[in-house]
Amino acid sequence: MKLLPNNQIKKKLLIGLALAAFLSLTGSALAQEVQRTYTVINPQIDVKLDPGKTSEGTTQVINETNVPLTFNLVIQDYVVNDTKGTPTFLPPNTLNSKYSAASWIGVDQNTFTLKPQEARKINYYISVPANAKPGGHYAGIVYAPQVTPQKGTGGVVYTQIGSLFYITVNGPVKENAVVSKLFANPFQEFGPVKIATQIKNLGDLHIKPKGKINISGLFNNSSYNLAEYNIFPETARDYENYVNQWFMLGRYKAELAASYGANNLPISATVYFWVFPWRIIILVILIIIATVLGVKYKKRKKGVSGGIHEAKNEAIEAADKKDAISEEAPKE
Repeated sequence: MKLLPNNQIKKKLLIGLALAAFLSLTGSALAQEVQRTYTVINPQIDVKLDPGKTSEGTTQVINETNVPLTFNLVIQDYVVNDTKGTPTFLPPNTLNSKYSAASWIGVDQNTFTLKPQEARKINYYISVPANAKPGGHYAGIVYAPQVTPQKGTGGVVYTQIGSLFYITVNGPVKENAVVSKLFANPFQEFGPVKIATQIKNLGDLHIKPKGKINISGLFNNSSYNLAEYNIFPETARDYENYVNQWFMLGRYKAELAASYGANNLPISATVYFWVFPWRIIILVILIIIATVLGVKYKKRKKGVSGGIHEAKNEAIEAADKKDAISEEAPKE
């Protein structure tokens, strides 16, 4: 039996140990990830209040793990900085007071522990200051759980989710929105065709536009609903729609018709695009040309064959006439 050199044995041992460590860590991480599952009821709360008024309600958190969870509840302002509507919680006193609402919200309990599969209701109350500016104000109840360390497990991992408050203070507000983008690939060979829309909120109150994108053209006249998203003040939101038809031909028109705000203010935009299956068209043209040429060739061949046969018959007839004349001539 051939023995491996010592350096090769060491390399194989190191590779084996590395793989074992990787699998062990991966399995442990996956197990911990499964254990950190919990659900918040009422993840989004919309409230409309006059300055100086109050409101209250309840939300709920459910521990769906197999270990106890201790929650710390914190009220924090949040903003949206991207075009996907992702909320970002802010440290205290960092948000412009124009949109802040963290100091208006309170809860009846700040820390509690839930057993596995246990649920807990949280009472919240909102008190709007008398001098609050009309418009949108945004904060959230942040649930920060701690996994109780178990023997033989890794360190404690913290996660955060929250109940987002969209508080509208009644009064005169600026409502203004524009379509900052309506785009479709100008030329495609086949569908589906992606329609990309972006709406920018220039007002001081969140909006939720409602509307449709209407498609018109040869072989397609259809409508697609615009997804209903909240758009944070002074931010934009991306939308995607798809014309789900494979075969399309010609120039098409995509028209956005939507409205937003308390007064259903209209917004609209139009874009044109072409769909032309050029490879199929070229193939069809080549087939037509080949068919026409084939028919012409067949007719020509038939004509030539017929001419030869006719000439042969004429030659035979001429020979027969010559023979007949020879037989009729008088002999000396």
